[in-house]
Amino acid sequence: MVAPGQTTVRTWTEFQRRWSGVHNFLLAGECVPFAFDLPPLDRVVAELRADEKARITPGTRGDRLQLADLAGAFRALPIEQALASSFALAHFQLDRFDAPGRCLHGFTRAVLEPWQRALTAAGFTWERCYPIIFISGRGCATNYHMDFSHVLAWQIYGTKRFCGLRDPGRWAPRDVRLNYQPEGFAKPAALTDADALCYDMRPGEVLWNALLTPHWVEAGEEVALSINLSHGGIRFRGELCPHEAELVAHRGANPVTVTKAAAG
Repeated sequence: MVAPGQTTVRTWTEFQRRWSGVHNFLLAGECVPFAFDLPPLDRVVAELRADEKARITPGTRGDRLQLADLAGAFRALPIEQALASSFALAHFQLDRFDAPGRCLHGFTRAVLEPWQRALTAAGFTWERCYPIIFISGRGCATNYHMDFSHVLAWQIYGTKRFCGLRDPGRWAPRDVRLNYQPEGFAKPAALTDADALCYDMRPGEVLWNALLTPHWVEAGEEVALSINLSHGGIRFRGELCPHEAELVAHRGANPVTVTKAAAG
């Protein structure tokens, strides 16, 4: 059953109308022009966790991001015990795994390139577009945060509950967005279930998450893996979305060191 506010976008014409808004939506039909078969989950986790660039954190649920380094302890566990533990594994440089014998061999050709070709054909340009992998232990979460990017989240193993907000501007007004620092950003105590717009994502489902809008992601009762495509500077017919346009203008007027948030 579709909950009030949930949307599925199936055509590029509709995507062109909705991509720059503040609400998340599912993608289907011609808007998912890719497919890829991952190796078994335990092999993917074992390969990624062995890489020094893997970020491995506790994955415990809370009101803000939990980014304590768990890498050493997680790598020391036998893979069966590691998968049964509480963890969140992320890797932001997946090109090193797209090679013969590696777990993502052929991913760029099968997923990234078709997606980018479809974006171009629909009138979009971008400054960056790259994949990130997120793997969460049973019941684990990427807690309340925002992303400095538009994210296509593709659920592959397990399930995740991906929650945004029905009125993001109420909880993250302009001054909060422009000065966002992940380490100090906590889920408001007054925020209720009625304020959330959540999608229960099953394997194969794809979601578009809007830039600089609060959200959190919770795994179900099994280890859950998703691959996200992160977009920066994306424009339709030369125009940024309103949130990114105001951010670019603000940074131009107030140059500062930018802190990037983790997605999930």
